[in-house]
Amino acid sequence: MIILRLWVSNNHIIMELITWLISIKFIFENNRNIFLTENNGLIRENSINNVQKILNCWSNNLWYTSYKCDECGEVKYIPFTCKSRFCNSCSQPQSDIRMNKLISRWPSWLLYKHIVFTIPEELRSFFKRHRNSLDILPYTAANAIMHFLKDQKVTPWILAVIHTFWAKLNRNPHTHLIVTNWAFHKKWYFKDNIFLPYRGIATSRTAFLVKNLKARTYKNVPWDTCTQEIWFLNSFFNYHSKISGEKSNWHVHFPPKPCSFIEVVGYVWRYIKRPVIAQSRILDYDGGNVTFNYTDKRDRLVKDITCPVLEFMGLLLQHLPNQNFHMIYYYWIFANRCKKRYLRIIKAYYNHEPKMPRIAKNFRERIYMFTGKDVLKCSCWGFFHKYQISIPWYKPKYFDSS
Repeated sequence: MIILRLWVSNNHIIMELITWLISIKFIFENNRNIFLTENNGLIRENSINNVQKILNCWSNNLWYTSYKCDECGEVKYIPFTCKSRFCNSCSQPQSDIRMNKLISRWPSWLLYKHIVFTIPEELRSFFKRHRNSLDILPYTAANAIMHFLKDQKVTPWILAVIHTFWAKLNRNPHTHLIVTNWAFHKKWYFKDNIFLPYRGIATSRTAFLVKNLKARTYKNVPWDTCTQEIWFLNSFFNYHSKISGEKSNWHVHFPPKPCSFIEVVGYVWRYIKRPVIAQSRILDYDGGNVTFNYTDKRDRLVKDITCPVLEFMGLLLQHLPNQNFHMIYYYWIFANRCKKRYLRIIKAYYNHEPKMPRIAKNFRERIYMFTGKDVLKCSCWGFFHKYQISIPWYKPKYFDSS
C-alpha cells in the first residue's frame, strides 16, 4: 500500500511517501463500529470475540510480562499475543508447532494419498444455515473409504481436515483426506499399495452424507422447518449437474500417484491455524474498497478482485468456525483410543526416526529469525530478565532492588 501525505512545515509543503503492509487488524480497527451497526443482530458472538482478540493483540489490554535489565534498571513490557486463528501474526507460529507435532507422530517416510471431497454448489447453503453439521463431512468421507477396505480386513490411517473457503473467499465447504498408501492387516502385517475404487467411493460417500444429514436434521432442526430441509436433502440423491446434465460424482479428486507426507501436510495444513487470506494478497485499501488477488485454478492466472470493505469483512468472518468446533479429525489407526498401540507396532516394524524440522519455539527466537535482533538485549549491553506478570488493565509498580 502506498500513500502520499502532504503537510506544511515552516511555510513549505512537504510530501511524504508512506508504504506498509496492509493488515486485517488495520482494516477491522477502522471499520468495526460501522460493520456492527449495519449488521446488528446478524453477527455471531464468536466472530465479535475473535475480532476483539486481534485488536488487542500485542497491546497492554491483554496480559503482559515485564522484563528488567540488571545493569541499568530499564523495564520492558512484552504483551501476550491473542492466539487467535484469525490473527495473521499469531496463527503462523501455532500452525508451525502443530505441523511439527504431526510430523513427529506420523510415519513421514512412507507415501500417502491426498483425496479431496467437495459438495455441489446448491448444498453449500445448508451448511451455512447449520454450521455445526460440518463435522459430518469428514465422518462420511472416512466411512466411504473404510466401506471398501473392510472386506480386505485392513485398517488404514486417515487424517481429515475441513476447509470452508475457496480462492475468492466464497464459502465452499470441502474435506481433505490424507490416507496412507498402506494399511494394517488384522493378521499383524502391513499391506502396501491399497486399492481404492474411485466410482465406488464417490457414490457411497454421497449416500452416507445425505443419510447422516437427514438424521441430524430430524434431531436438531425445529419441526416447522424440518420438512423443507428433508425435501431439500432428498433432491441430492439423484443430483444432476447443471452443466452436463449427467449424474454428478460430487467432484471427488483422487491423486494420480502417491506423494510424500511432508508435501501434502504443507499444502493442507497452511489454512488450519492461519487466516483465510494472507496479508501479502491484500494489494490496496483506500478506506472504502479492498483489492486482493487470487489464483484462478481454471487457467492458473493471478487475478485481482475489488470489493467494498464491509463486504470484505463479511467474507472473512463467515469462515470463522463456532467456538470449540473441531476442524481436524483422526480416524482408525490414529484415533485417540488406539493410536498408542499402533504407533508402538509401526515404530518397531520400521525402526526409523523421523527428521524433525527446525522451528522457533518462543517469541524471542522467532523475532531474531526474521529481524536478527535480540529483543531481550538492552542498549547498555545487558540482558532483560523476567520480573513480573501483569493482569489486564493493571500496571504494577516496580521497585529497584538496589
